Amino acid sequence: MNKNKKNIRVLILDDDKFMLEFVSHLFRELGVSEVLVAEDGRAGLYVLSAQIDPIDLLLCDVEMPGMDGIEFLRNIADQKYTGKIVLFSGVDADLLKSIERLAIVRGLEVIGILSKPVTIESLAALLKKLSSPTNKTIYPATQLKCIFDAEEIKRALVADQIKIFFQPKISAASRRVTSVECLARWQHEKYGYVSPDNFISIVEQNGLINDFTRTVLKKSVQQLDVWLQQGLDLKISVNVSMVNLDRFNLPEIYQEAVQNSNVPIDRVILEITEGKLGKDFAQSLDILTRIRLKGFGLSIDDFGTGYASMETLKYMPFTELKIDRIFAHNATEDPATRVILESSIKLGKAFGLNVVVEGIETAADCELVARLGCDEIQGYFIAKPMPAVEFAEWLNDYEKKNDRFASGDAQDNKRNNDVSSIEKILR
Repeated sequence: MNKNKKNIRVLILDDDKFMLEFVSHLFRELGVSEVLVAEDGRAGLYVLSAQIDPIDLLLCDVEMPGMDGIEFLRNIADQKYTGKIVLFSGVDADLLKSIERLAIVRGLEVIGILSKPVTIESLAALLKKLSSPTNKTIYPATQLKCIFDAEEIKRALVADQIKIFFQPKISAASRRVTSVECLARWQHEKYGYVSPDNFISIVEQNGLINDFTRTVLKKSVQQLDVWLQQGLDLKISVNVSMVNLDRFNLPEIYQEAVQNSNVPIDRVILEITEGKLGKDFAQSLDILTRIRLKGFGLSIDDFGTGYASMETLKYMPFTELKIDRIFAHNATEDPATRVILESSIKLGKAFGLNVVVEGIETAADCELVARLGCDEIQGYFIAKPMPAVEFAEWLNDYEKKNDRFASGDAQDNKRNNDVSSIEKILR
């Protein structure tokens, strides 16, 4: 068994003493040197509060007397717990997924769901996922919220500390890279790369959102300009805040950010989160329509998580619909998720929109969304967000692999056609 997990600390919560002993034994077999246990939620809170060193992995049963798993998760979310969590129980799979979603909404990082009985293979897979290396740390919102202030963010903008990472999207039909989503990262001197979840609310509340969005848009367009000159046929999408939808000069602000480049405006898609729409329908419609008149594409992001109505899709001038990751993750295994995913894709196509499914993490889900008729696919299964230099290297490798696969498919088709021709002759 793997003995390379000695620095990982695990806490198991379960009211079944045999299960505690059994799972602890499996972890020790896998080389985990420190396994702590608790028989209910209150005991788990006590164990957590007594620790000097952090708990890396928390296995939480959801059915426990006294304080159950849901109440326990609510408490550790309030305490800003930052370790990784696995839910395990014998309850119905749909109920477990609801609990997983609740934990994620509360800002907790759930990396898996286990059904009982637990096996050593399933625990080994979790430890592998837990210890997977990353090049840079992207701090979650629950870890860094309230650390930053407006003055520090102003200095970051002036000091050019806002960097852009790029996550590719591929065509579901050809598997070619068609576009990239441009994601802001604050290159902080102390914390490394920090995602906007940790500071965007401060940006919005202190009148910095226009400067921030302009910075992200300009940097993204500048990079696209370089790629187009290199012969890459790409589009970009940039997330924009709709806090300023009451600003009627927003179309001019975004147009100005693109004008000093050789990039055609129709190569730029602005992504607007669904939950931000509808506060003032007339103003939103006015501004978004003028943005479209400038030539930008418009994407309704995280579709399915907010309150978009048929009126929104009918009258707002969107060109693209992005289906949220919660309706793509594990869709091959979950019938309810698949129904929502398939209906959303059909809805987008019925409105004539380019349909993107994001959050794809497995080959099975990738194949499924392609079969269901989406246009583009995005997610960690394709690639994680990366700096421009890494993206160029990744794209070169990806296209070589794609060309080899396409060549293999063409040879298979030729062989099939040759066999078909021979069969016709023999007849």
